[in-house]
Amino acid sequence: MSTSTTLHCNSTRGFSTCAATLITDALTAEEARQIAAAHGWRHVAGRDYCAACSGSSIKPRVIVAVNGVDQEDARVRADLRLQTARGVLLSHVNAATAGGWWYDPEKMWNDPGLHFGEEFVAAGPVGRPVCVAATGPANEPQSMADAAYIACLDPEVGRAITGVLNEAFEAVHQEHGLVEDSLSQAVVDLADAILRPRGER
Repeated sequence: MSTSTTLHCNSTRGFSTCAATLITDALTAEEARQIAAAHGWRHVAGRDYCAACSGSSIKPRVIVAVNGVDQEDARVRADLRLQTARGVLLSHVNAATAGGWWYDPEKMWNDPGLHFGEEFVAAGPVGRPVCVAATGPANEPQSMADAAYIACLDPEVGRAITGVLNEAFEAVHQEHGLVEDSLSQAVVDLADAILRPRGER
């Protein structure tokens, strides 16, 4: 079982609020605020303010101490999760049907066999497609939406994502597993989604 305490910056500017958060492994809000103070956060009149909104000279960072992938091991570092997710995704990319995938809502699978008359995702030339996935009955809205989505995430997209994961790994690894900005945190969230056991929500 893992425990974490998250602080949220309470700064507001007009109709917008600061999105900064600090995720700690503290057991109480008081402990979390002690950790936050070391990273430039302030607690004033019952409200929390991030380093940037506090005018602190301390470089703001997010402490990631909670592993969203495996609740039994809350200490798996973010850089290791990024590295693992890259390896998992790359193995799938390399094993998938090569080339750009495409979907044409005006076409259905016409070859004889199990998927005749279904919406499909294809690879290869339009005149000689290879069926990558059949998603269901032709002209059925969900079948069409699923096919369009699968086609958007072809191996070339997957390969580009592995590059993003690798870049984030390099940045987070240099910080000894700490996540310093919202972009890196977004890539860590992506890694956790890749590593999430299939079938879980």
